[in-house]
Amino acid sequence: MAWNDRSVEDQTLFNPVFCALLLRAASRGYQEGDTSRALPLAHAFLVLPIILNARMRRALPTLKTRMTTWVTKHPEFSAEFAARCRELVDTTREAIQLGCAQDWLAIAGDGLRPGAHRFKSDPPRLDTDTMDVKDCYEAARFVGRWIPKDDRQSTILSMLGVAP
Repeated sequence: MAWNDRSVEDQTLFNPVFCALLLRAASRGYQEGDTSRALPLAHAFLVLPIILNARMRRALPTLKTRMTTWVTKHPEFSAEFAARCRELVDTTREAIQLGCAQDWLAIAGDGLRPGAHRFKSDPPRLDTDTMDVKDCYEAARFVGRWIPKDDRQSTILSMLGVAP
């Protein structure tokens, strides 16, 4: 669908710049405590479907709750998650491409890391940012921190009903 044919809400929510910055926030969160890690690309495709769904974003737990436990407790999310992931594959791809082109993101091996570009505040904040925008940035960082570093990728993907 042509960009101008999209609703204003879709143009705002699925804006490649915004989505690239969300992925940057998630990859920064994933690296907290160990900057040698890169957010696995397969997991990068989970970030936007979680963050851009307000209901799912508001139901995120604390870091003490394992992702596998949370997914088990919320079957209503996993039931619709695969379809939402499929719908956002192109959006995620476009955000990764833009982020890499602007040096906001970098692909290292099979993972995504923050690019070398430095922002005064990271993620950049605008005076016009709504509370939803701020919540999305916070949730993206949280999801990056929350994505299991010790579980197999296939475990999380299969629990959410998606496959690489």
